Amino acid sequence: MIAKKKFIIALSVLLLLWAVTAAVSVLSGTYEKSLIEALFTGDELANTIFYKIRIPRVLMATVAGGTLGICGAALQALFRNPLASPFTLGISGGASLGALVGIRLGLAAGFLGFSMVSVLAFIFSLLTMIFVYNVSKVGGVVATGRLLLAGVVMNFLYSAFVLFIQFFSNFTESLQTMRWIMGSLDIVGFDEVWKTLIFVVPGCIILLSITRDMNLFGLGDDVASSLGVNVKKMQNLIYFATSLSVGAVISVTGPIGFVGLIIPHILRMILGVDNRIILPCSFLLGACFLMAADTVSRTLISPVEIPVGIITASLGGVFFLWLLIKSKKEVIV
Repeated sequence: MIAKKKFIIALSVLLLLWAVTAAVSVLSGTYEKSLIEALFTGDELANTIFYKIRIPRVLMATVAGGTLGICGAALQALFRNPLASPFTLGISGGASLGALVGIRLGLAAGFLGFSMVSVLAFIFSLLTMIFVYNVSKVGGVVATGRLLLAGVVMNFLYSAFVLFIQFFSNFTESLQTMRWIMGSLDIVGFDEVWKTLIFVVPGCIILLSITRDMNLFGLGDDVASSLGVNVKKMQNLIYFATSLSVGAVISVTGPIGFVGLIIPHILRMILGVDNRIILPCSFLLGACFLMAADTVSRTLISPVEIPVGIITASLGGVFFLWLLIKSKKEVIV
């Protein structure tokens, strides 16, 4: 009963925060046009600004930030490690390389209007997760040091491949690649939003459906198995769902780092460790965080736009260092 009350309160507060953040984001920008002009006066410029740029961008930030947040929470539950996230485990790097390969091969127009770029991003991210998980196991137990080291190594390896592709690109392609790697929500229209949702929604539903199993898994493999949890199936579902969702997002936005690291950790400090609460709240807070970061990136030195990945990486890097320092103090104590 207490958990249900906490869930309702947390969800209500975060929904209100999302609404306020979305409103501020939609109304913020270089051009001083009001939403009233777009709704009632038929102003063509106002219509373009709100309906083709700002509103789709807010929705894309919601989808991308929410997806990275919920996937980060699921990975932290899977590895029982607060430092696990799509970025630190190399999953984002794998998805980035897969998407970039698809872009360079001209596979943007895929089957039934869906881009093969997303498919390649999914495949690369899934293979990366499986590899990192298996390499980090020692005696059947995931070792934290090996887990993070494997993720770092994969990120460096993927970066080398990306630089190799850039080396053989012309100036225009190299500039496009560099901007994409920085992470951006610079989209026009709603097409990218709904195409991303087609991949993201099934992944998020899968993760939300196994939150109880995640809670039991946190007690240990043997305890979870004795309570009826199919541990192997749960692990495979998390692999599939996070890879599908993260791959779809990164194929559109590029690698936006640290959202999946910061958001679940903050929520666990406030709400506890119940994944039935943490995962849905991670989606909403992740959406709010990325919307706020994108608003800052658009308005900080307007009219110049800073790639949102730079903002999230700056905040996430500081937060990551704080986590490492905090965990070191806890070990000493």
